[in-house]
Amino acid sequence: MEYLGHDLTPDGIQPTDRLIKAIVDFPRPEDDVQVRRFVALAGYYRRFVPDFVAKMSPPTSLLRKGTEWAWSAPQEEAFTWAKTWLSQKPVLIYPDYRLPFKLTTDASKTGLGAVLSQDQGHGDQPVAYASKVNRPTVSNYSISELECLAVVWAVRLFRPHLYGRRFSIVTDHIALKWLMTAKEPAGRLHRWSLTLQEYDFDIQYRPGKENHVADALSRGPVPVTGERADDGDRPADDPVIGLQDVRSVTEEKVAVVNMQYAAEPMHGSTPEKQSDEIDADVDGAARSVIQAAAVRRVEAAELGVVQFTDDGIKREQDASVMVRSLLRRGAYRS
Repeated sequence: MEYLGHDLTPDGIQPTDRLIKAIVDFPRPEDDVQVRRFVALAGYYRRFVPDFVAKMSPPTSLLRKGTEWAWSAPQEEAFTWAKTWLSQKPVLIYPDYRLPFKLTTDASKTGLGAVLSQDQGHGDQPVAYASKVNRPTVSNYSISELECLAVVWAVRLFRPHLYGRRFSIVTDHIALKWLMTAKEPAGRLHRWSLTLQEYDFDIQYRPGKENHVADALSRGPVPVTGERADDGDRPADDPVIGLQDVRSVTEEKVAVVNMQYAAEPMHGSTPEKQSDEIDADVDGAARSVIQAAAVRRVEAAELGVVQFTDDGIKREQDASVMVRSLLRRGAYRS
């Protein structure tokens, strides 16, 4: 059965003969437009090819701005390779959810690579390949951070296959083991650790010289395209902190402000300079509290919950040491 350019066979998923013939019969490109057409046509099946982007870099290099057109031996070799590889009709096996998955990842300064595979009695066979180009800021990460990021990105990408199931992560770096055992990770490492805690997996270390496929994918990744890349939305590799986490951080900040003003005397004289500094601090604190309340109000609206009433607001004002301080200084009227 054919579905979206793929033949669904008893052995697995294959490229359809119709499109493979179009690739094999494609004439040698003579300009940039024809290169784009061929790369787009062959690239439709890149999930079947473990090293597609790296192999196709010679012809795609001709598409760079200011590059003089020169179809030479490297371009011809890549052109022939793509035709030969796809004419063999590579197969991706169907996932069997009764068996565990294996996720193999690797990272480099260039990009991230991953292979989702299973052993269905004939050794490890690919379910899907994936690769991704690193953004300039991500390229500045240390290799340990990149290896951890590759795992987080791949786990999120293949979430429909992995969530709620036991699986293995194969990586050529011990940083992931450290991330999962670190007591107090900070910053993005903490966010990544929280993301991985949703999943049930074990970690297998494999040296880079034995991790051929994922290593090749990370060094020849597929560029990110589409609306997310054009609009500059949140990167797919940036785990989102949940609403509960954001709310708890906001509440902690408000609590610190309240504690500061609880320690401040309600009566007595204050030097003029110190009073001005406190007034400035009070104004800043007031803005922080208003913003914090707005955050909670928006979150409550998204959840369909009525967060405040007029009586409730009045009670909070009367009970707040900071509000009483604002009233005393004339910076706020109830």
